[in-house]
Amino acid sequence: MIASKKTKLVIISLAMASLLLLMLISVDPEVQYSVDEVMENPNNYENKDVFVRGDAQNNSLRSEQKSFVLSGINYDITVDYSAASLPEGFQEGLPVAIKGKLVKIDDFWSLQASEIITGCPSKYETVDN
Repeated sequence: MIASKKTKLVIISLAMASLLLLMLISVDPEVQYSVDEVMENPNNYENKDVFVRGDAQNNSLRSEQKSFVLSGINYDITVDYSAASLPEGFQEGLPVAIKGKLVKIDDFWSLQASEIITGCPSKYETVDN
């Protein structure tokens, strides 16, 4: 009876460890890059899926073209969001993260967004005394 309990415990432990290992193998970590990191060497990311963070540049939103500019410290990149939708919390001048593909069109770099992620708006509100 004792041996069978130990055997069951070993089998269950191995099964749990195997499931955990499979979960870890199947999930690719998403590395988030800044606009500047990507644009310093954009050829390294060309036609690849990237996760880029920056600020939505003020007065850059073009609803008709479904585009806006994502700004870093030294570089900017145009975001084409025709394959994604702007979340309710999207505001120019605030941080935003974009999942998409970096492409070069007529010597200009563009990020074709598949997902746009904003932070919680209350995080950026000022407190008036």
